[in-house]
Parts: sequence; structure tokens; C-alpha cells
Amino acid sequence: MTKINKQIYVFCDFDGTVTLKDLGDELFKVYGKFEPYNTQLKNGEISIYQYWQVLCASLAPNFNREIIQKFTGNYQVDPYFYEFTELCKINKIPFSIVSDGFAEYILPIMKRIGLDNETVLCNYLSFSSVVKPVFPGATQSCRCLCASCKRNAVINLVPDDGIIVYIGDGYSDFCAAEHSDVIFAKKHLARYCAENKIPHYNFKSFFDIKKIFSDILSGKKNIKQRRQAQLRRKDAFEAE
Repeated sequence: MTKINKQIYVFCDFDGTVTLKDLGDELFKVYGKFEPYNTQLKNGEISIYQYWQVLCASLAPNFNREIIQKFTGNYQVDPYFYEFTELCKINKIPFSIVSDGFAEYILPIMKRIGLDNETVLCNYLSFSSVVKPVFPGATQSCRCLCASCKRNAVINLVPDDGIIVYIGDGYSDFCAAEHSDVIFAKKHLARYCAENKIPHYNFKSFFDIKKIFSDILSGKKNIKQRRQAQLRRKDAFEAE
């Protein structure tokens, strides 16, 4: 059992973090038009909302849930991810998926690996004459590269004295990581944290995370609220 006095809350990105590839990107590369929109998003030429809207508009009229589930069915998740969620469960640590991807492929994959009872906060798709993205987590007070505001998901589910652990890899994780106390990062997020002097643990797989997290829970590694994250959370609450 954990020796930490304060309650820990874990939030985890999905695409490219839980899964070995970014399924949202792969899906639109195969069935839609990924470029030039991805480059335009990263260059600040279009917003994240415009990005998802034009990507969805590029999909064929017959695109449906069955196509998504068949496409994503063979994609693998990190082999140590389930073990990490079990570690959280044993230590009564709330665990949530926060994603700017879509429920239509996230939920079936979570069910496939036996984690369909976990909290998942993400976007979803509306299927009618055309496919449209729906953003239940959108907010006007945040301008990051995430339509399903991960920052708000993180701060709204955690009390003032809680410790926020964040796990991610990409552009949509930057803002949430800035508001978190303990960060596990790889790829784009790790580079962003390094460039902005945000303390973080680098990881390659959930094997690395599980090992470090076990040391935190046993008291071998110190864990506390990060002052800069506290201030950012306070500013975010006031902005809302």
C-alpha cells in the first residue's frame, strides 16, 4: 500500500501513450486527408477545432463505426499498461484516460484489454449524412492544442490538496502537463518539458512508469505538489 499521505490522481493520454501508435493520426491518414491540415495545426494556421472538423469532412460518406473498430482492432497497446492500472487499483489511486481522440476507437480498445470500467474523457463522432466531431470537453478559456480540454479534466477531478500525476507523449498533453505535479513524458511532451524546464520522468514504456511509480508509492522517491503547477491550476480556476 502507498505510504503517501495525500491522495494521488493519475491521468493518462491514449494515442501513442497507451497505444503503440497514434490511432487518430493513422485513421485519418488511411481514410481521410491528414495533410496539409496537421502541418497547418502545428504552425498555428488553424485551431484544433478547425483541424478536427476538416479531417472529419475529408472522410468518405460511407465511413462508419464498423470501419473504425475493424481498423483499430489489430493495433497493440503498451504491454505493461494493464499492470500499471492494476498497481493504481491496488493502491486505491483514481485513474482516468484523457484524450483528444475519439470514443469510437478508444472505448472498444479499453474493453478489449479488460479496462472498460475506467474513466475515459475524450471527443466522439456524430454519424449522419456526414461525419462530425463533437467536443464535450471544450472550453473557451484554454487555447492549447486539445479540443477535449485535458487541463480542465485534470483540475476539475482533483481536490486542492490532491497530487496530480500525468502521463503523455504529444502536443495535446502540453497544457495538462503544465498543470500537473508529477509528469511522465516521452516524444514531443518530453522535449517540451525539457525545453521549458518542467520537471519530468522520461519513459519508453509503462514498464519504466510502473518501476518509478512503485518507488514513489513505497516512499523511496519523494512526491509533492509542484508550486508552478499549483499556481497554474489557481489561474485556470479563476479563468473559468
